Amino acid sequence: RGGTILKSARSDEFKTEEGRAKALLQLRTCEIDGLVGIGGDGTHTGLSLLSKMGVTTLGIPATIDNDISSTDYAIGFDTACNTVIDAINKIRDTATSHERTYVVEVMGRNSGHIALAAGLAGGAESILI
Repeated sequence: RGGTILKSARSDEFKTEEGRAKALLQLRTCEIDGLVGIGGDGTHTGLSLLSKMGVTTLGIPATIDNDISSTDYAIGFDTACNTVIDAINKIRDTATSHERTYVVEVMGRNSGHIALAAGLAGGAESILI
């Protein structure tokens, strides 16, 4: 199941210096020495900012876009690809029997990783990114 069980969300307040100071104070008050973040660009940006404030951090890439540097695969990417491949498999027979061309549009923000991986695995004749 996608999403987060922690009910966390983006925080506009954290984008300010005062908001980050408040977060740091809360971590210190709760005697939290380090923070593990599982997420995408926003999570890793936040972890980097906390790290510069002296908090020990560890970032685990989790984004269907698979656009986090220094890693081959992010949590969620494989699931996204398999969901697309399942959809392709469901329409392939119809496309063949009706001699039609189908266009499959996928998510991925500014990256084409899902389109490329799922297109190759699904036997696409063309992949446009």
